[in-house]
Amino acid sequence: MKTFLLSDIRHRFRVALKDKYPPGEISNIFHLLTSHYFGFSKTLLAMEPQKALDPEGAEQLKDALEMLIESVPVQYITGKAFFMEMDLQVSPAVLIPRPETEELVRWILQAHPPAPLSILDIGTGSGCIALGLKKGWPQAAVFAMDLSPWALDVARGNARVLQLDIEFRQDDIRNPGQPWPEFEIIVSNPPYVPAGDRESMEPHVAESEPEVALFVPDEDPLCIYRDILDFATHHLKPGGWVYLEIYEAFGKQVCDLLREAGFINIDLKKDIFGKDRFVRGQYPGRASREDTAGANKKS
Repeated sequence: MKTFLLSDIRHRFRVALKDKYPPGEISNIFHLLTSHYFGFSKTLLAMEPQKALDPEGAEQLKDALEMLIESVPVQYITGKAFFMEMDLQVSPAVLIPRPETEELVRWILQAHPPAPLSILDIGTGSGCIALGLKKGWPQAAVFAMDLSPWALDVARGNARVLQLDIEFRQDDIRNPGQPWPEFEIIVSNPPYVPAGDRESMEPHVAESEPEVALFVPDEDPLCIYRDILDFATHHLKPGGWVYLEIYEAFGKQVCDLLREAGFINIDLKKDIFGKDRFVRGQYPGRASREDTAGANKKS
């Protein structure tokens, strides 16, 4: 039976993908695939480059390489993404969880005491934010909302595998079809990339991940934030917080939206790459907001 050397297949990956990914990322992709298909570790790849694969194994990698050339993300090929020490199922129905979003979850966990909390994740996708918060705060009551039934199927599957109790609901914050309780924290990583920036994005993101989870209209790129804040002002407990992931160019504008909606203690936070990426604000409650508005008018 003919065999195929791992080193030869890896070289084929490097040549075929050199115009799409930097060398380090190609190596990481190759490791993800060989770990997924064969259980190979990075150590094995380094120590046994002459390890042989049978034709079936080589064919699996060949098929994966063809998909990568067509800009399919490796996470959609394996059906898995790693987020906050959790292996999550992903599909083309959901956005692939990003390291920056891990930062958002960790910010929330670090900023509040581990007391019983009520939390809503708007636009949950794979469920990564809700799952990360529930894992960090097992006693919290965590709800997660999405418009897409296919995304919710993925999120529910992740919650089942991880044995994390989250209430998932299909609904639209712009026109809720069901009653919602009040929350102490509302968080969202909504679509925020202006459609006009699509051409500057990596093809494996722009061409493969769900458009509805990525892009907003050029003429009104902050529309989803206004919808979230309108919902939040009706469903946050007095003193509750909203946390948002944002497009790097819109930090000041999103902070202004929170201020106009009556939020206080507004913070703009950079991600690990030094880009404006997260905003939070505290809602004093409708009565306090009206008092503040009245005082501003008098002055």
